[in-house]
Amino acid sequence: MNIECITLWHKRARPNPINQDFNVQLGCHMEKFVEMIESLRFSHKNGTGVEMPGKNSMIYQQVKDFAACLKSGFITAEVADRKEFVNSLADQITTAVGVGHCANMDISKAVDIVTTSNWSKFSPEGEPYFDQNGKILKGPNYVPPALDSCV
Repeated sequence: MNIECITLWHKRARPNPINQDFNVQLGCHMEKFVEMIESLRFSHKNGTGVEMPGKNSMIYQQVKDFAACLKSGFITAEVADRKEFVNSLADQITTAVGVGHCANMDISKAVDIVTTSNWSKFSPEGEPYFDQNGKILKGPNYVPPALDSCV
């Protein structure tokens, strides 16, 4: 699988995205950053007690709250500079692959597994399920990703 397969999944879910869809997806993207923070343990090399990002840190809570506000429509965003925005997205994909590689994980295989799992969120007719804000839900046929072989 590749980025085209992921793009097809999003096109199937939202064939004609509107600004609300953009904001919900941006909130979901930030939510995944929060999940990454939850999965990490931080320490400071000189032991000065400086607060490092973690589940109880201010930055964790702020990003989590900001993501929730985007998904609910309480806050909206729009792309001010399309060229810079697409560059940042491509860079985020590239650096995410690099982080997985540097953590000695099979990130390509993990993306394939997660993409397959995401397709299982849809109905048997290939239709997505949405919550009241437009976030894609896990349908009754959802199969969670089995990532043990990637770590």
